[in-house]
Amino acid sequence: MRSLLALLLAGATVTCGWMPADEQVLRLFFERSRIYDTTRLAPIASVTFNPRVEGIVERFEILARDDEPLEDGRLRRQARLSATVSSAAGRRSERTLVVTLERDAAGGWKVTDFRWPT
Repeated sequence: MRSLLALLLAGATVTCGWMPADEQVLRLFFERSRIYDTTRLAPIASVTFNPRVEGIVERFEILARDDEPLEDGRLRRQARLSATVSSAAGRRSERTLVVTLERDAAGGWKVTDFRWPT
């Protein structure tokens, strides 16, 4: 019975997959931005992604990560994303988005900036 439980647990882990911490924060950032919940955004972001202005990120894929070490064990990361974005008018488009995150000395990530590259 225990071996069956271990096998099921291992299968569930493989099926669900593992997501890096910075990607988890990005997913939360876009989910909370979708409804413009600034209270729930505050712990994970120092910027807001206004859905009326920026649109709604429906899905994204991280294309590249560039890291820059900071003082005291902190890290700044620029993540280049390919994102499906819906505008306030309901139009969907594929866009590139660059998001800056910072990791504190304890290992927690926070979104600090974003830009649409030209």
